Amino acid sequence: MTPRTTRTGTPRGYLLTQALKVRGWTPAELARRLRDLSQERGWPIRPGRDGVWYWERWRTPDLPTQCLIAVILGIPLTAVDERPWPEWLAEDPAQRPTLPPWTLLGATQALQALTDLAGEGAVEATRRDIALIAGSTLTTTLLSWLTADPVAAGQITSQRIGEAAVARIEERARILRHTDDEDGGGSLLTETTSALILVKRLILHHSHSTAHRSRLYATASDLARQRAAALFDVKGQCADKAFETALRLAKIAEDDALGANALAFWAVSAYNTGRLRDAVAMADTGLAAVRGRTTPRVEAMLTSRRGRARAHLGDDRGCWADFDRAEELLARAPGHDDPDWAYWFDKAELLGARASSYRDQNQPGPAAAAFAQAHTLYATSHPCVRTHALYLSRQADAQLTQQQVEQACATANQALDLTETISSHRTTGPLLDLAERLSAFTVPAAREFRDRAQTVLAA
Repeated sequence: MTPRTTRTGTPRGYLLTQALKVRGWTPAELARRLRDLSQERGWPIRPGRDGVWYWERWRTPDLPTQCLIAVILGIPLTAVDERPWPEWLAEDPAQRPTLPPWTLLGATQALQALTDLAGEGAVEATRRDIALIAGSTLTTTLLSWLTADPVAAGQITSQRIGEAAVARIEERARILRHTDDEDGGGSLLTETTSALILVKRLILHHSHSTAHRSRLYATASDLARQRAAALFDVKGQCADKAFETALRLAKIAEDDALGANALAFWAVSAYNTGRLRDAVAMADTGLAAVRGRTTPRVEAMLTSRRGRARAHLGDDRGCWADFDRAEELLARAPGHDDPDWAYWFDKAELLGARASSYRDQNQPGPAAAAFAQAHTLYATSHPCVRTHALYLSRQADAQLTQQQVEQACATANQALDLTETISSHRTTGPLLDLAERLSAFTVPAAREFRDRAQTVLAA
C-alpha cells in the first residue's frame, strides 16, 4: 500500500519516523515499549508494528496513547496538550542537537560538524597544491573553476588570502544558487560540500583582512543554507544542523539579513515536515531581526514565508494579512540595492505562495486561478525551473479537485516536462501522488499521464 502523504509528498507522521530513526528503533521496538509502559501504568494497550506504521502515515493515535509515546520519547506532556498530532513530536529532544556557543569557536565547531556530516570523499585533482589545501576534497568542477583564475588560485595556495580569492569563491556560491534554480538540489549536495570544506580551511588556516574574513564567513553561511535546502529538496529532510550552522556563520559575518534568509528557508523545511509552530517562530525571528533595516524585497520574502507558515497552521487571518503586506513591500522593491541572494523573490513567487495557501485551505478555484497567473510569469521571465514545476503540479491538483480532469492532465504534463530536467523530490513526489489520484479516472488523458509519470519518475 502506498503511504498517504501531505500535499508536499511528505508522510504526515514524518516526525515519528525521524524519532525512531535517530534512536535506531524499528516500529516493532516502539510498539514493545508502548505495551510495557501501558502495562506498568495499569491500562494495557497492544499496538503492533503495523499500528506504528499507520501512525507514521495517516492515522492518529488516541490521546492516552499519544501521552505514552511522549513519555517514551522524553517529550513534555504539555506539548501533547498544546499541539495536535503529529506536530508535538517536534519537541523531541533527540531531534534537537546540543548547540555550541554563539562565539567564533562555536561557529567553527558548527562548520566542522557540517563537514563531518557531509563527508570528505576524495576526487581526482589536476592542481596538486589546491587539492592539498582542501585535503583532496575539491570536486573536479570546483577545481576547474578556481584554476581558471590564476590570481585567485595563486592566493589560495599562499599563506594570505586576498580579494581575488574571496571574490572567486563568492562567485562560486552565486553560480550554485542559480544551478539550484535550473537543476534542483541534486547536484548541489556534492558541490556545496566541496566548497564548504575549502572555505572552512581558508578561514582556519590562512591569514586575511577582517573584511575578507567576514565575507568568507558569509559565503560559508550561504553555502550551508544551500546545502540544507538541497537536502530538503532531494530527500525531504529538515536539516537542522546545516541550517543552524548557516545562522551561526551569518552572525559571525555580522549579516543579519543573510541569517534571516537562512531562517526563511529553514521555515519552509519545518512547515513541510510537520513543525508548524517552529516555522512561524523562525519566520517571526527573521522578520524581527531585519524589519526596517533591509530592503523591501527581503522583507517581502520573509513576510511571505511567514504567510505560508501561518496558512499551514490554519491562521487564515494572519496568512492573508502577511500576503497583502508582502505585496505592498514588493511594489516598493525596484530601485533598492538588494542582496545578491534575494534575486529570486518576485511577483511570480508571491502569486505561487498565495495560490499554495488557497489550496491548503481547500479553495481550489482561487488556487488554480492564481497558479495560472504565476505560470504565465514563470514561463516568460522567472529562472527557477524547480519552483515552476512544483507550482504547475499544485495547479493540476487544484484542477483535479474541481473534477477538471483533462485540464489537470495537461497541466501535470507541463510540470512533468520540467521535472524530467531536474533532480528534486519536491516535484516528483506531488506528481506521483497526482498520478495515483488519476487512477480513479478512465479518460485516456488520465491513463496516459499516469503511465508516463510512473515510467519517468518512479525509478
